[in-house]
Amino acid sequence: MTRRFTKLVLLFLLSGFFPIVATDVIAQNCNSATNLNTTNVSNFSATLNWNPPVNADHFSIRYKEIGTSNLLFKHSVTGSSKFINNLDTSITYVWQIKTYCTPNDSLFSSWSSVDTFTTTNYPVDCYNTPNGSAWIDSCGNCVGGTTGAVSCIPFSPTVAINLSNLVCDSISDLTFGFAQDPNEPDVSSAVFTSNGGFFNFNGISPNDIIGSSVNTAGGGLINVTTTLMVDFIISSDKISVKSVDDATGQIYSSFTIENTSSGILIIATSLPDNNNVTSGNTQNITLSGLFTNPIPSALSFTSTINSELGDIDIQNSTFSIDCLDCYGDLGGSAFLDSCGNCVGGNTGNSACIPFSPNVSVSLSNVNCDSLSDLTISVSQDPNEPDMSTSLFSSDGGFFTISLLNVGDTVGTATMQAGNFNFSTVLVVSSIISSNQAIIQSINTLTGLSLGTFTISNVSGGISIFAQSVPDNNNVTSGNSQTVTFNNIFTNPGASILTFTSIINSEIGDVDTQTFPFNISCLCVQTYSSSTVSSCDSYS
Repeated sequence: MTRRFTKLVLLFLLSGFFPIVATDVIAQNCNSATNLNTTNVSNFSATLNWNPPVNADHFSIRYKEIGTSNLLFKHSVTGSSKFINNLDTSITYVWQIKTYCTPNDSLFSSWSSVDTFTTTNYPVDCYNTPNGSAWIDSCGNCVGGTTGAVSCIPFSPTVAINLSNLVCDSISDLTFGFAQDPNEPDVSSAVFTSNGGFFNFNGISPNDIIGSSVNTAGGGLINVTTTLMVDFIISSDKISVKSVDDATGQIYSSFTIENTSSGILIIATSLPDNNNVTSGNTQNITLSGLFTNPIPSALSFTSTINSELGDIDIQNSTFSIDCLDCYGDLGGSAFLDSCGNCVGGNTGNSACIPFSPNVSVSLSNVNCDSLSDLTISVSQDPNEPDMSTSLFSSDGGFFTISLLNVGDTVGTATMQAGNFNFSTVLVVSSIISSNQAIIQSINTLTGLSLGTFTISNVSGGISIFAQSVPDNNNVTSGNSQTVTFNNIFTNPGASILTFTSIINSEIGDVDTQTFPFNISCLCVQTYSSSTVSSCDSYS
C-alpha cells in the first residue's frame, strides 16, 4: 500500500500538476500522442502540435497556467495541431493530450506527457497584433499592418452642377451631384444653394415623378438607378423628395428642395454606415422641369459638403444666363404656348387654341322601350390639345350586350386625322360580362385594328370609354370621328334621356357636354267608326 501511494505522488509531480486518475490506464489498446511541441507562440495565442497514433479517431486537450488548478479543455480535436487563443501575456502554460480511438470515446489512452510554453509580451499595435505596424490614421481608424485597411485621404469631393439650358426665365433640368475617391471621409450632409432662379411647384402632387438619379457605392459594386418622386408638400415653397429604387420599388433616400428669398436650397443627409470612410461613391441627381432660370445674370450655385469627421468643402459653379426665345433665336419672337409648345417666330408653328371639341349625339328614334341606332360624333379644330380619354354616359337606356356574341358586327365608324381618312366596322372582340363588352374598330380596307373601346351597362344607363393612342405630340392638326352603334341601344321609358360626354386632353383639360332627348311612347287608341284626332290615354 505504501509503495502504490508513492508511485501516484510521483506521477502527479511529473505531470505538471495535472492529476492522473487510475481509470486512465484502461486504454491499453489506444496509444497516446507523442512529440508534443508548441509553435507560433504570441502574446495571446499558440499552436499546439503532436504526432497522432495511427488508430486515433480524435483527441482532447487540457491546458492551464502553471501553478494554478484552473483547467481548460478542447474536445473533439482532430488532426495533428490545434490553435488556441485568449491566452494571457507572459504566462507559462502546460498542456497534455488524450487520444480517443473510437468515435464513442469507449477506447482511449492515458493523458500524454506534458509540454510547456510561455506567451510573449511584445508591444501590440492598434489592431492588437504583437509587434504589428498598424496605426491610427487622420480619420481615427486603425489601418495598415495586418488590418487590410488603407489610410484615409483628405476630404476632397468632386462636385458637378449643370443646367439643361441657360435661357432666361425658362424651365431647366437641374443636375447636381458629387463623387468621392476611395478612402475619403464619408459625406454626412450636402447643401446646394443658388443666388437666383426658383423651383416651380405649381400643380405638383405627392407621388408625381420629378426626376431621376444614378448612384454608385462600394467602389462600383453597388449601382442603383432611382426615380425621384414628390414625397411630401411641406409648403408652397418647400417639398420633400423621395428617391425610389427602380429595381425594388424601395425608398433609397430622401432630401428636401425649397425656394428661398435669394434662390433655391437643396439639403441632403447621408445615413450612417458604421464607418467614416468611403470605398468610392458617386451621386448624380436630376430634377426635371422644376427649376426656372432667372433674368439675364451670372447665376451662381454653391455646394457645401460636410464629412462625418467635421471637414467642410465649399465649391462654386457659375452660369451665364441669356435670353433666347424657345426656338433658340437670340431676340426671337417664338414663345411657349398654353400647350407647352414653342410656336411663332421662326418655328412655323401656330399656338394651340383652347380645348373645345365639338360633340354631337343622335338617336335613330325616340320611342320608349325600343331599339335605336346611337351615333356619337367628335371633332377638333387644328391646334387644339390632343384628346387622351373620352367617357360617354347616359342616365337611362341600356345596351343589349346579353344578346351579343364575339365577332358580331355592331356598327360602323369613320375617322379623319390630318390627311388620313379611315372607314371601319365595329366588331365585338370580347364579352366581359352580360353588362360589359370590348369593341374593336377594324379598318375595312386593311383588316387592321385601329383601336378598341369598352361599352357597359351601368346603374341607371350606359357608359362608353375610349382612350386615344399617343402620337408623340399634344396638339392635333384637326380630326373628326363618327361612331354608330346599330340597333343595340334600347331607349328607356318615357322620360328626358340625357347623354353626357367627358373628354380629357393630353395636357389635362376636361370638356363636359350634355345632350337631352325627349323619349315618348306611341299612342294606340281602339275605335270603331269615329275619326281620332287626338287621344287622352294610351295602352
